[in-house]
Amino acid sequence: MEKLIDAETEKQLKSRFMSAMKGTVDVKVFTNPIIAPGDNQTQEIYNFAIQLVRELSAIDPRIIPQELTMSDPAARALGLTTSPSIAVGYDLGYRIIYNGAPLGYEATGFIETILTVSSNESGLSGAAKKAAGLIEKETKIQVFVTPTCPYCPKAVLTANRLAVERKGIIVAECVESAENQELAKKFNVSSVPMQVINGNPDSALTGALPDESVALQALKFGAPEKYDDFEKAISTEKAEKEKLIDNPSGVVYITDSNFKQALTKYEKLVVDCWAPWCGPCRMLSPIIEELASERPGGIVFGKLNTDENPVVAAENNISSIPTVLVFRNGALKGTIVGAQPKQELLMKINEMIG
Repeated sequence: MEKLIDAETEKQLKSRFMSAMKGTVDVKVFTNPIIAPGDNQTQEIYNFAIQLVRELSAIDPRIIPQELTMSDPAARALGLTTSPSIAVGYDLGYRIIYNGAPLGYEATGFIETILTVSSNESGLSGAAKKAAGLIEKETKIQVFVTPTCPYCPKAVLTANRLAVERKGIIVAECVESAENQELAKKFNVSSVPMQVINGNPDSALTGALPDESVALQALKFGAPEKYDDFEKAISTEKAEKEKLIDNPSGVVYITDSNFKQALTKYEKLVVDCWAPWCGPCRMLSPIIEELASERPGGIVFGKLNTDENPVVAAENNISSIPTVLVFRNGALKGTIVGAQPKQELLMKINEMIG
């Protein structure tokens, strides 16, 4: 069978794994050994799932593949019914399932999931971590997807990160809708991605939502007795964080609600646009925080979570993150894309801001 990963992609993945992979990760592929004669489509899907994991392992042996049948005790423990299914990090205590092969856009999210599991760090926002931490009994997040949906990998990755944050408590399951038509029909899946908590149709969320929104929904349907108090506390905390003070000594919290006020209030404003799941964003974040405490040239530094604040992101044509927006007197003077060393970043900011 022809290789799935071409030479250039293999080179990029090798570099990515070398820089981001922290430990070993088991990836189990479960298949049914009996396939109906002439069912070439099922055989192709089996072959894809198995070969993808094998090729990833060949690129980095810390990815440990295992090919099992649906009768294996691990398959029963995970409640698997779809063949093929893939479990990431089962031996490490995680419950992250791909119901069907990670085809199309899902392959990218699948690789990011392996890296997240290897790091044992979810990368969630603070509020999402707190919400997940309150869930004490098993809670399943099913994410319905299609291979051609560009927004689905983000939704799946959010559920998987929640499963990393609450190891063994939150179960994340990516469900390929076409391969699981009965299940999709049960929840009236008409658009994807759709997230369902604990099989409750009332919990359904549609779209690639901020991690906090999904975590709150998981809390609402996984630990409802704790939801109301937590939701009120988070709302109060957000309101406090959104207040824009004179001469801030640290990073200011920029949102869709206070963005225009911030442009008016601060003569020189630099906004770091980021998201919790973005690796380069986490590299840039401490640099922004350091500059915010130093206030070079009287510049105010802010951070804007693009997942939670899509209006500002859209208005400023942010297509990749991290992106740093540089403003003076309310006017955009330039943008800086990607993580930058501190001195290089400051030099670019000063050139733009004058």
